[in-house]
Amino acid sequence: MDRRTLLKRIALVATATYWSGETLAMELAQAAAGRDEGAAAAVETFPVAQRATLAAVCELIIPKTDTPGAIEAGVPAFVADMYAHWMLPAERKTLLAGLSDLDAASAKAHGKGFAGVTPAQQAALFGAARAAASGYQSRGFGARMADPGAPFFFKMRDLVTLGYFTSEAGVNAELAYVPVPGRWDGDIPIKTWNKQIQL
Repeated sequence: MDRRTLLKRIALVATATYWSGETLAMELAQAAAGRDEGAAAAVETFPVAQRATLAAVCELIIPKTDTPGAIEAGVPAFVADMYAHWMLPAERKTLLAGLSDLDAASAKAHGKGFAGVTPAQQAALFGAARAAASGYQSRGFGARMADPGAPFFFKMRDLVTLGYFTSEAGVNAELAYVPVPGRWDGDIPIKTWNKQIQL
């Protein structure tokens, strides 16, 4: 089963379970409904030559701290799988061009590829990609994910975010379930929280 079909099936379950309000799965499936399914039918393996750069960008976006980083969570493999099975040709081109641009800019500024420079240098280079995408307008996460014309910065950031927070490491280390109903406390010390809240 490809990821596009999986997202749609998740959305159907989510719709049945949560008949009011939006969920991430519903938003993604609704946005993906207008995509050209046939255009992404051909599987295309992610290029080996750019795997180190991909891994470095993933880890830059979600670095290892006291919780697992993107590499430990398997996010580079997730992005490569999305590239192979889900992305449209235009998105594949955008992703590879963005990674190539990061490597070229890094080589020009620091004499080595993106994966070989310091996190601070990587952040500055990736910041330039963010600045280049500043004029892009979207209608939310799902719309950006489904938009073949989304700039490299947003496509990369959103794929990493989705990959991380749907991974076992991301779910177990970063998300917490707070059972409701229960006593409602409107004034709690959120500065002491070390996890995101998942209701």
